[in-house]
Amino acid sequence: MQAPHRSTEPSDRPRQARVRGGTFAALRYRNYRLLWFGTIFMSAGTWIQQVTLGWLAYELTGSPFQVSVVLGLRALPMLTAPIAGVIADKFDRRVVLLLDQAYLAFLAAVFAVILQLGFVELWHLHAFSFLSGLGWALNNPLRQTLVGNSVPRDRLMNAIALNSMAFNSMRMIGPGIAGGMIALLGPEVNFLLQALMYGAVVVLVIPFRAEFAEGREGRKAQSPLADLREGMAYVMRESVLRYSIILSLVPTLTLMAFIQTQMPVFVAEDLGDSEGALLGFMFVGMGVGGFAGAVLVARFHAIEHKGRLSLTGVAGAAVAVLALSQVDVWWHAWIILVAQQLFFIMVMTTNNTILQSVTPDYMRGRVMGIYMLDIGMQPMGGVVAGLIAESYSVSTAWIIGGAVGLALVTLIAFTAPSFRRLRL
Repeated sequence: MQAPHRSTEPSDRPRQARVRGGTFAALRYRNYRLLWFGTIFMSAGTWIQQVTLGWLAYELTGSPFQVSVVLGLRALPMLTAPIAGVIADKFDRRVVLLLDQAYLAFLAAVFAVILQLGFVELWHLHAFSFLSGLGWALNNPLRQTLVGNSVPRDRLMNAIALNSMAFNSMRMIGPGIAGGMIALLGPEVNFLLQALMYGAVVVLVIPFRAEFAEGREGRKAQSPLADLREGMAYVMRESVLRYSIILSLVPTLTLMAFIQTQMPVFVAEDLGDSEGALLGFMFVGMGVGGFAGAVLVARFHAIEHKGRLSLTGVAGAAVAVLALSQVDVWWHAWIILVAQQLFFIMVMTTNNTILQSVTPDYMRGRVMGIYMLDIGMQPMGGVVAGLIAESYSVSTAWIIGGAVGLALVTLIAFTAPSFRRLRL
């Protein structure tokens, strides 16, 4: 088995050459630009879908629980992300992404027709949410792997940060667009718009070429199950990969899951807004923080001490959740949410960069698939947060989540000095 590939190119070049291009360095590469604009369309459709699905679920049932079920069914298929990683390593990644985006576009168009004809029932929402989730379970590892194939390794962190910037820019405005269109034109138009956006991604992927793919000479001719086992064994064997994945799982389960699921309760009970007018504004703040974090990482993508950067990001996100548990003024909460998301995006971008930098290309899809498991596991953290909040309070849940996150990152910092000293 090959050892993880650690490119020495960034360290061997003069610093001036490595930072040339600044914040938008990766956009100099044509194939990356195609993916980047595709991410904007994809993200806009995703946020429009999330808001509209939640609204439809509540409109049909009047049940907050059903809203959670419908939206949770989108995340559940992400538990199959390692299988998607096997597909990404076994087949032509560009062709698979094309087929997957076409499937998502078709699904959204069919659902728009069902809504237009007035046939929609609750099971339609369940089925659409789950089937969409299956598409995203394949899409996410594929797209991240192709980002690694579209730029040289010394531009990886910049490319991943710019990808996150594109996603979070739509996170800031997509929910507002969705709400306005529901009120003016009805929910079916939102899904038709989503289908058109996903269709635009198909058009952008057609001319894409994996210019910096490194070949797959290290691949063995074996069954998909053997491929999956090989990927799992590879991650368990390489400590850098293990710690990077754990440091992504910690903030997702103990911080993000706690905030996302309990934000409506926090707005109603702690901020005193029973009408929910502040809820959208709080989520906009999270989008602003994510966008700012992505811009910051993109600007300083040449930072070598990526192990310390990841650890610092998790600690900062945990402290922000602890601070959030102590406030009851909306603008205090908004500022803290901006900071929390800035740290969170810094963690996720850094860990993504580490994984793709040290993983050979023939194994990259499987590693990214395992990395994406945290999205599928996020509902588990949400259930724990909900149980704590129901028994005690949202503040208590956030204190516990923040304290556990901070304790775990402190433990890793002291027990994994090699990761703490990691330089790329």
